[in-house]
Amino acid sequence: MNKMKLRIFFFLVGLMLGASAFSQVVKETHLFAIKGKDTLYVDRIFDPAVAASENRPTMIYMYGGGWAFGNRGGDFRYLTDIGVQVVSIDYRKALTRYGYSNVIGTMPDTMSYAIDIALQDLTDAIAFVLGNAKEWGVDTKKVMFSGSSAGAITTLHAIYDICNQGNYSKKFPADFMPAGYIAYAGAIISEETELKWSTKPCPMMFFHGSADMTVPFSKRNVNKLTVFGPEYILGQLHEMGVPSWVYIEEGADHVISYKPFTGYNTEEIQTFVKKFVIQGLKLEMQTKEKNLVAPSKLPGF
Repeated sequence: MNKMKLRIFFFLVGLMLGASAFSQVVKETHLFAIKGKDTLYVDRIFDPAVAASENRPTMIYMYGGGWAFGNRGGDFRYLTDIGVQVVSIDYRKALTRYGYSNVIGTMPDTMSYAIDIALQDLTDAIAFVLGNAKEWGVDTKKVMFSGSSAGAITTLHAIYDICNQGNYSKKFPADFMPAGYIAYAGAIISEETELKWSTKPCPMMFFHGSADMTVPFSKRNVNKLTVFGPEYILGQLHEMGVPSWVYIEEGADHVISYKPFTGYNTEEIQTFVKKFVIQGLKLEMQTKEKNLVAPSKLPGF
């Protein structure tokens, strides 16, 4: 490499290092509700160094833990790196006394109660975000929902309620509909025998393991409740002409409730946001992954 090329190389490296030095994710914590002994917060997370229009696409994220444990922490650079701000929310966990391992075996009324309590808090948090949209620079036409396990289930319940003009949707503007939904092991759990959508939902992306016994991929009856897994919901989305992307890892279990956003599926997540939400492309995609390496030799996630 001659001297001129060497100078250009180091100049470009310096520019990249300089840019990264000024890039720092900001986190603001805000109180959104006090309910009895529970004080609930949201974390607003964004990177001011990443170019964005006047208002930013915004992801409202709900963590998992079987409505029994968990917290709103996490590394959301897979979203902030592409100009999306994240609002990670608190919620009350009604199944703490049962423990995560007993969630599926919980009595139907207790399970429904746990989802209802979480849904109350989620929708209050969404209303709080929308109420602060101007101050926070939220693009209200590009608000997305996402969640892991219990969080994915609850956020999907919120979308179902919005589509059917339910009681929770009354907290939002009449024309509000999220622009996209990303589930890490999500489903709908209901007393209904079939799901009926009065209006079309937003584009959806499902990450799921084919061997997930905690949140099954297909439709299943559990303790007088029906678990409507992604396979069932995707069939409905296809019939309605709603864009969708399912990423199935064959043989994987409930590890998919967190594996994708630990860095394993960063590109797929970002692609969904860019193509399905920001560009508004009408796509129907399916990705199947089967690891040919023996599970005992795989790195842990």
